Amino acid sequence: MKKWQAMTASILTASVLFMGVPSETSAQENLNYSIFELPKSGYLNQGARGENVKILQRSLNKVVSAGLAVDGVYGAKTKNAVLKFQKTSKSLKDTGIYDRSTHKALSEKINSFGFSSAVLKEGSRGEAVRTLQKGLNNLGYGLKVDGSFGPKTKAAVIKFQKRFPELTPNGIFDAKTKNLLDKVLHD
Repeated sequence: MKKWQAMTASILTASVLFMGVPSETSAQENLNYSIFELPKSGYLNQGARGENVKILQRSLNKVVSAGLAVDGVYGAKTKNAVLKFQKTSKSLKDTGIYDRSTHKALSEKINSFGFSSAVLKEGSRGEAVRTLQKGLNNLGYGLKVDGSFGPKTKAAVIKFQKRFPELTPNGIFDAKTKNLLDKVLHD
């Protein structure tokens, strides 16, 4: 093989390998929960029309029981439903405009399982543990949903963690485990 052929083959092989190998995703990365791609302006407001508005209306019906007709028209009722949703969060401005922060919050509400950001471990109690138990049960772990993080819940968390080499199988429901469980439940 001539020098230039060998060089071309090397470059081509390197390019294919570089472009064709998917990058690894870390369990620590923030998940993208987006329900649709926002327009370049970064917002939807009264007068907007289309498929994204329909998705928004369905989502608002689910999250705040808005009772909207899913017609793809961002009218006064859709604006009021957006306001209603914005008022459920201290971090959102009550504008009735569906902006980036409202989009992020609604998307996460729709597409995440709703796990608490608190670290849960044996001895933890409450609604956050109930949510964890429900999530694990969706994967077939058969836990009693009692809100008490006991030995069976710990064993189920360890069993889940053992499925993924990037997790430490310690039975503690930390941020890495939460992100990966959320991803598994929604993929």
